[in-house]
Amino acid sequence: MSCKPIIGITMGDPAGIGPEVVVKAVTDRRAAGGCHPIILGSYHVVSSAARKFVKGSKVRRIVWPEDANISGGGISVLDCTRSDHRRIKTGKVTKLSGRMAADSVFCAVGLALSGRIDALVTAPLSKKGLRLAGFDFPGHTELLAYLTATSSYAMMFVSPHHKVVLVTTHLPLAEVARSISKRVILDKLAVTQTALQTYFGKKRPKIGVCALNPHSGEEGILGGEERRIIVPAVKAARRKRMRVDGPFPSDTIFSPSVSGNFDCILAMYHDQGLIPLKMRGLGQAVNVTIGLPIIRTSPDFGTALDIAGKGVADHKGIVNAIQLAARMARETKKR
Repeated sequence: MSCKPIIGITMGDPAGIGPEVVVKAVTDRRAAGGCHPIILGSYHVVSSAARKFVKGSKVRRIVWPEDANISGGGISVLDCTRSDHRRIKTGKVTKLSGRMAADSVFCAVGLALSGRIDALVTAPLSKKGLRLAGFDFPGHTELLAYLTATSSYAMMFVSPHHKVVLVTTHLPLAEVARSISKRVILDKLAVTQTALQTYFGKKRPKIGVCALNPHSGEEGILGGEERRIIVPAVKAARRKRMRVDGPFPSDTIFSPSVSGNFDCILAMYHDQGLIPLKMRGLGQAVNVTIGLPIIRTSPDFGTALDIAGKGVADHKGIVNAIQLAARMARETKKR
C-alpha cells in the first residue's frame, strides 16, 4: 500500500475555470508526484475538460477513494453529482452549476470526515451559485464549518513569504470595528496556534497581531479599539502562555524586518491581510481553513467566468494548494 496521501479535489463551479484548472493540476508532476489526487464532481464535466485542456489524458471513473492507489495513471474521478451536466453554460453561473458545485463539496467533506481521503482541496465556486441552489453561505469556509459542526475556525493564507490569519473575513469595512472583540481575537489566536503546531511543525509559534487603526490608534486619538479590545486580548493570550506580540500598525508589521520575527500574522480584516500578501503575486498564496477536523486548502482565485472555457486559466494556484494539503497530511501522520 502506498504511503502517499489521498487528496480529494472538488471540481468547483462547472461554469467557471474550476474543471479546467483541476484537470491541468492533477496531471502536473509538481502536484501528482507527492500524493494520489482524485477529482470529486461530475465525471462528464471532468472528462469534457480533460479532452479539451489536457490532450491525450485518460480519465477513469473510480468508486472508492482507495482506488486512486491502484496504478494505471490518468485522471481519477469519483462521480458525486447526478445533476444534468448538459444544461451547464460555460461562463454563466446558475442554480444548476451551484448545485453541482455544492454536491462535490458535500461528498468531499463526508469522505474527509470518515478518513477515506487525507485532505480536501476545493476549486473555486460561486457565492451566487450557492445561493441560487438554496445554500445561504458567504462561501466555502462557512459552508465547511457548517458541514463539520465547527464553531471555532479561521481563514489562514499561506504564501512563500507570510502566513496570515483573518479575524473578520467577508464583511463590509463599516462593520469590521463592531465585529471584533477580545473573545473573538482570543479564539482566532488559539485556533492559529493549534494549526501552526499541528500542520507546520511549530512547537511554540510566535504570532504578531495587527492594529485596526492607523498608527495603532495613536493612543486613542485615531481610534480606541486597540486600548479597549486588542491590547487586552494580547495580554490575555500571553497569560495563556501564547507567544503573541502587538498590536502593530499594518504598514509596519508586514515589512520584512518585522514580519520575519513571526510565524504568522493576525490581521483584523480581509484587505488588511491580503493586500500585502498578494502584492507578491496572485496565485502564490493558499487559503487554509484552520480549526476544522479535516484538512482543507484552496487557491486564492475565484471562478473567473470571463475566461472560463478558453484554456488560458493558470492552474498553479491549484498545484500549490494540492502540494500544501499533501504536506499538511504528512505532518499529521507524524504525530
